[in-house]
Amino acid sequence: MLNSKPIISIKDLRVSYDKKKPIESTLIESFSYDFEPGKIYFIIGNSDAGKTTLVKHFNGLLKSNQGTINVNDFIIDPKKKKIKNFKKLRKMISMVFQFPEYQLFKDTVAKDIMFGPINLWTKKEEAKKLAKEKLEMLGMSADTYFSRSPFALSGGQKRRVAIAGILAINPEIIIFDEPTAGLDPAGEQMMMDIIGDLKKEGKTVIVVTHVMSQVLQMADETLLLGNKKLLLSGNPYEIFTNDKIIEENYLDKPSIIKIIDRLYEVDKRFKKLYEMRPRNANDFVDCISKIISGTENG
Repeated sequence: MLNSKPIISIKDLRVSYDKKKPIESTLIESFSYDFEPGKIYFIIGNSDAGKTTLVKHFNGLLKSNQGTINVNDFIIDPKKKKIKNFKKLRKMISMVFQFPEYQLFKDTVAKDIMFGPINLWTKKEEAKKLAKEKLEMLGMSADTYFSRSPFALSGGQKRRVAIAGILAINPEIIIFDEPTAGLDPAGEQMMMDIIGDLKKEGKTVIVVTHVMSQVLQMADETLLLGNKKLLLSGNPYEIFTNDKIIEENYLDKPSIIKIIDRLYEVDKRFKKLYEMRPRNANDFVDCISKIISGTENG
């Protein structure tokens, strides 16, 4: 969206841990970034870059004493110890943790999904309607699963129920922390489809991941963390075609870009693939066909 007001604006956020120890460990010295509404953002970097710790500050799970966070005009003020009207913030921005199925705790699927909306001032009947809608959005019939125990479901079904509980809150912004961890390829694609559907609904999605193929497939913007700062942000191709950045941060290029690199080595015509920026296998085949037929500019 051109000239849109940021839905999250972060200024000079300092991210650290072990604050009670004599020597505080700083993960990120200063982080500033504006997230625009309706986009999919992927945050990448090494395991010690502080990705998950960073995003936990966005909805107040963690709070820094330096830097401000503005979530759609809700200000998290570093000068104040507590966040006032915390539930309002959670209504705007929610987080799906890695292995969210471990957080299920009610005796039925319906109660588990409804818990979040009811806890955030939604009336019971409306919460039930939302629970049904979000569960079925994830491919599970409410008639079949509402009265069942979530603990009797398969691993993939448990994850869908947990995610439905977050979606039923109807937040404007959803953060996913390693959403495909432990899933098979079909489950991974399911999660990518969910993220794509959320964008179609106008949601802003922030994803922490180490799976670079997902970044190439889905990201509108990619943020690379390293050396205690935001190193680079932009279109995935701007990062994955920067060999210096890739090498210094030990990133694995997505397979499609690896293939483009090899094709370019043997035939300079395929340099155009970097400009065409294919995101998935179908895009890639289509771009190759256009280059070979000479219709890439058509």
